[in-house]
Amino acid sequence: MASVSLSDARAALVRDRVVEAVAGLLAGGEDLTFAKVAKAAGVPERTVYRHFPSREALLTAVFGWANRRIGFDGPAPADAAQLAAMVRQVFTGFDDIAPIVRELLLAPEGLLARLSDNDRRRRTARTVVAQEAPGLDETSARRVAAALQALTAAATWQTLRDYWDLDGAEAGETAALALELILDGARARVAAQKPKANEPR
Repeated sequence: MASVSLSDARAALVRDRVVEAVAGLLAGGEDLTFAKVAKAAGVPERTVYRHFPSREALLTAVFGWANRRIGFDGPAPADAAQLAAMVRQVFTGFDDIAPIVRELLLAPEGLLARLSDNDRRRRTARTVVAQEAPGLDETSARRVAAALQALTAAATWQTLRDYWDLDGAEAGETAALALELILDGARARVAAQKPKANEPR
C-alpha cells in the first residue's frame, strides 16, 4: 500500500477543515463568503482559494460531504429493494442537514455540484429499470428511469417537506411507495406486450 506524504496529509486535513467550515456556515444560515470560510476554518483566505478556487468548488465539496454524512457513498442500488432502502435512509438523513441541502438546491452553483454526480445517478436508475422490468421498450425505460431518479433526489424531499409538512422518514416512505407503484406499472406494461400462449407469434 502506497504511503501518503506529509504534505498530502496536511493538504487533506486543510481541505477537510474548510469543508467542515462551509457546512457549519450553511447550517447556521450564514452567507457563504471566502472570508467567512477562512475565518471559520482557521486558515488564511488564500489557502481556501488554493484548494477551492470558486464557490462552485466549495459547494461541490460540501455535496460530497453531505452524501458521506447521510451514508450515501456506498455501492449504488441495483434493484427496487435497494433503491427503496436508499431513499428511506437518505431522506431521513436530509433532515439532519436541512439548511445545507436547501443551499445546494437553491444556489446556482449547487446545481452544478449536483450535476457532477448525474451520470452515476442516471446509470443507477437505468440499472434498476433493467433489473425490475426487463424487456421494457427503450422510450418507456428511459422515462421510468428519469422518474426513479427524480423521486430519489433532494428536490423531492424538499418538495414533500414544503408542501406536505413531511419529515424525512415520512417523505422516504412516500417516495418508496411511488417507486414501487411506478415499477409495478413498468412490469405490467412488459407483461401486456408479451404475446399470450394461444396467440399466433
